[in-house]
Amino acid sequence: MIFRTQWPAASVVAAPSGVSTAACFAVGDHSNQATLLQLKAQTLVADLVGADAAPGAAAYIIAPKFGMEAGMVAGVTERAGREPLTIERPIRISSVTKPFVAAAIWRVWEMGKIDLDQSIGSYLTSAHVMILTGGGYDVKTITVRHLLSHTAGLVDVFHTNAFTQMLPKLMTGQVKHRFTLEEQLKMAMEGGPRFTPGEAFEYSDTGYLLLAAILEKATGKSMAAATRELVGFDRLGLGNTWWEVLEAEPRGVLARAHQYEYVCGWDSYDEDPPHDLFGGGGMVSTPKDLARFFYALFHEEVFEKPETIHVMVSVDKTATPRKQNDSVYGHGPQIHKVGDLTVYAHGGWWGLDVGYVPELDMAVSVIGLRRDIRPRYTAAFDAIILEAAHLQAKP
Repeated sequence: MIFRTQWPAASVVAAPSGVSTAACFAVGDHSNQATLLQLKAQTLVADLVGADAAPGAAAYIIAPKFGMEAGMVAGVTERAGREPLTIERPIRISSVTKPFVAAAIWRVWEMGKIDLDQSIGSYLTSAHVMILTGGGYDVKTITVRHLLSHTAGLVDVFHTNAFTQMLPKLMTGQVKHRFTLEEQLKMAMEGGPRFTPGEAFEYSDTGYLLLAAILEKATGKSMAAATRELVGFDRLGLGNTWWEVLEAEPRGVLARAHQYEYVCGWDSYDEDPPHDLFGGGGMVSTPKDLARFFYALFHEEVFEKPETIHVMVSVDKTATPRKQNDSVYGHGPQIHKVGDLTVYAHGGWWGLDVGYVPELDMAVSVIGLRRDIRPRYTAAFDAIILEAAHLQAKP
């Protein structure tokens, strides 16, 4: 088993806003708390590989109060390989794409180009409106806010019979098909509306397909280009984050790590291109970039107005989960409780969690390369946060 802690090199990694470079890289001299938090995270990541048999796992922590920015890794990049996993190794982030898309929508809102409570019919092409109308939806009653908060009553495209029948063949490479946004939107019309818009919460990738379409019409650019520019990937130093297929792979980036579903025998490398290219998924990133993005969201590095992040994490009154295991959702991030702490987070289907904890001023990401033990990554994510809270509470 390969296991090591990775510290960013001071010559190439910028400190988060408001954190001195010395604080980020002189962890051993700064505080015993940082050392203890590092050791806890090391143990958790190692257990995901050793005890839970993931090929590889990693965590990244940005915790200025502890004088700490560090990545912990264990294992290798593929099941039968020897290449060590690193914090710069990209993975498919699946639904963690959604907070990026939401942030881009909020930037468009800041610019006055969309009204959250306006009908989405005002911001979609006539072709997209026709698809929704043909599927039984009253477009006039669905707002941008409904899409952001999963309260629009839209069928989830990835839970339709048509898609679930295709999924095994897509994941094993028997079928290679690059869906268009319109194809997926038409697929999502199966069965008609789930409920009246605003009546309830039910997670739906389809809403983020529509947000991607709104981004394109509002900006006159592709969804990928609009998100990159509005969020400020280059400015934030997210050099290992991009839209798979829709953008050119960044120069010099490492090859993606393999991500597996052992139970079904799936390898993410067999599915080419990925099925979730538009808004609900489709991005590739690293544990380091993900933690930095979430940290930036809450430190006035993405939005122009300080109040935007507060509206983004607010929860609509109707956004009570219909399913027991669903998290409460804001307008882009999930609202995740860890003990008494509130965590603004998001998870991804392939096996990852990333979030920010205001009480600790800490961003954390945890990824694993075996999705059928997905709950174990969330448990490790929570355990890192609880350890930080425990250490902070010590006199």
